Amino acid sequence: MSDNSLNLLFEVNKGIIADLQKIILGFRGQDYDFALRKASGMFKQLSEFLRLFDSCMDALREWGISISTEYFAETLNSLIDAQESRDYVFLSDLYEAQLLPMLTHTQEVILQRKEVYFDKGRYIKSIEIIRNSDSVPYEKLSSMPEAKEPDFPGYSLEYTSGGDMTAAVSRGSSKLYLHSNINVWKEACLLARSWYLPYKNTYIIYGLGLGYHISELLQLNSFLNIEVYESNFSIIQLACAYTDNIKLSSNPRVKLVYDPDFTRLSGRIENMDEGAEFVIHYPSLQALQDGPVKQRLENYFIRYSSVKSQLPLLNGNFTRNIKNCDGYIDELREAFKGRDLYIIAAGPSLDKNYLQLKNINGKGIILATGTVFKKLLNAGIIPDYVLVTDPNARVYKQIAGAENSEVPMLLLSTAYFGFASKYKGKKYLICQRDYQRSEDYAGEKGWQLFNTGGSVSTTALDIGIAFGCRRIIFAGLDLAYTDRYAHASSTSRRNAADFDNQLQVTDIYGKMVYTSRSLNMFRIWIENRISNEKGIEFIDATEGGARIKGMRIARLADVIN
Repeated sequence: MSDNSLNLLFEVNKGIIADLQKIILGFRGQDYDFALRKASGMFKQLSEFLRLFDSCMDALREWGISISTEYFAETLNSLIDAQESRDYVFLSDLYEAQLLPMLTHTQEVILQRKEVYFDKGRYIKSIEIIRNSDSVPYEKLSSMPEAKEPDFPGYSLEYTSGGDMTAAVSRGSSKLYLHSNINVWKEACLLARSWYLPYKNTYIIYGLGLGYHISELLQLNSFLNIEVYESNFSIIQLACAYTDNIKLSSNPRVKLVYDPDFTRLSGRIENMDEGAEFVIHYPSLQALQDGPVKQRLENYFIRYSSVKSQLPLLNGNFTRNIKNCDGYIDELREAFKGRDLYIIAAGPSLDKNYLQLKNINGKGIILATGTVFKKLLNAGIIPDYVLVTDPNARVYKQIAGAENSEVPMLLLSTAYFGFASKYKGKKYLICQRDYQRSEDYAGEKGWQLFNTGGSVSTTALDIGIAFGCRRIIFAGLDLAYTDRYAHASSTSRRNAADFDNQLQVTDIYGKMVYTSRSLNMFRIWIENRISNEKGIEFIDATEGGARIKGMRIARLADVIN
C-alpha cells in the first residue's frame, strides 16, 4: 500500500460522508428527488471506496479496522434492495445506522495518523482567484505567504470526524468553533435551508468561515447570487489554505468582500432591494471583538431569529386579527396630532409616580402598554388607549378579567389573536414593517405602516411620532433593572434574573445600572428613532432607569403641571 492510496481513500471517503449526511436529510424531509439523485452519484463513489479500501486493508487492519470488504459489499446490497423497494424510511435508517458509522470509523482511524495538511498549490490558486476579483485589496493579498504554510495566531485547525476541516478561535483557555467538529456539511445544509426563501435572488452574508454554508446555499438554487462580507483577514487566509475554496472563489455567483471596518457591508444593507436577504453566520459574529458593530449585528440577529422562529405563530395571529378588528389606527391620527402623549411602560420605577397620572385630566393622551393596563385600572386611572403587541398566548393575562373595558385597544397585526377575539372594547389594527403579510395587506388598503422596534414601548413611540404629537412623555421606561427589579409591582415578573452575564449602562443619575441585551437594544433603537425628529419634544419622566440620549429628563408631576 502507498501513502497515495491511503490519501485517496481518505479523500473519497470524505466526499461520501459529506453526501451521505445530505442524502439522509433529503430522505427524512421527503425530498426524494434530491436524495435519489445524490444517492446515485454516491454509489459510484462507493465503488471507488471499496477498491481503495481493499488495497489499504493490511494497514487498516494493523490500525484496528475489523470491517471487511465483504461486509461493506453486503451493506451496499441491503441499501440497493431498500432503494429498489422504495422503502425510504428503512433506507435512511440503513444509511444512518450502518453505512455512516462504518465510513466515519474508517476515517477516524486514518485521522489518528494524519497531520493537518497544507496544500501550497491550492492556496496559491485561491489567492490568485480572490486577488483578480478586486474584492480584497491587492496590497493585502500580495503580502500573503505563498511559499510556506501560513501562521494564524489565535486560530486552530482540526479535522472533523468526517475528514473535513473546521476552525476554532482561541478564547483564553477555551475555543470558539466556526463550524461543527463532527460533520460540517450536515450543519451547513441545515443552516442554508433555514436561510433559503424562494422569492429571494440575492443573499448578503456576514461571515465567510470556511465557506461550507455558502457552498450549500448555492446548491439550493442555480439562480442565486451570494455576497459574502468578511472583516477578519485571517479567516480568508484559512479558507484559502485548508479548504477547497477555489470552487467558491471562481464561481461567478459568489462575491467575497474584505470589509475590516464594515463600511461596505453597511452601505450594501442600506441599498438592499426586496429581492435581497441579509443573514449572519452567527459563529463568525461571536468571534468578533466586543464593540458597537458587534452589538448592532447581534441586535439584528436577535430580531431576525425571533421573527423567523415565530413566523407560524405570527401568521396565525395575523389571519385572525384582520377579521376581528373594528378599524385601522390611521383613523386616530387627528386625535393624536398636536397633543401630549403619555406612554406608560411597566418598568420598576413606575411604582414611584404612576398615581400622578390621575392629574392629567384630559390634558394629554394616556397610552398604556398591555402590561400595565390592569394596574392602572385598579388604581382608578382610565387610559385613553391600551396597546398590545406580543404574539404569545401567555400575555393574555394582561387583559384577563378586563375584557369588558371600553378603553379602545390598539392591536399589532401579529399580536395574540385572543386579544381581538375576546376584548369587547373597540379595536384598531396596526400593520407593521418587516413582516411581509402585514406590508402587503396595508399596501392593498392604502394604510400607513409602523415600525415596532421589537417592543410595545418602541411601537408606541413610532405611533406618536407618525401622528405628530406635541410632546411624547414616557413613564415606566426603565430599560434597566432599577433597584434590581425587572418590572413594576402587579404587572409582570417582578424580580430580575441572575446579573452575572448582564450589561451595565449609565442611568439617569450618572451611575451604572444593570440591563439586558434586549433592553439595551430597545434603548439604542429609541435613540436612533428620535435623533432626527424635529418639532416633537421627547421627555423621560420615568424617574429611574437607563439614560436615553435625546430625551429630556423630568419628574412626571412637573411635566403634567
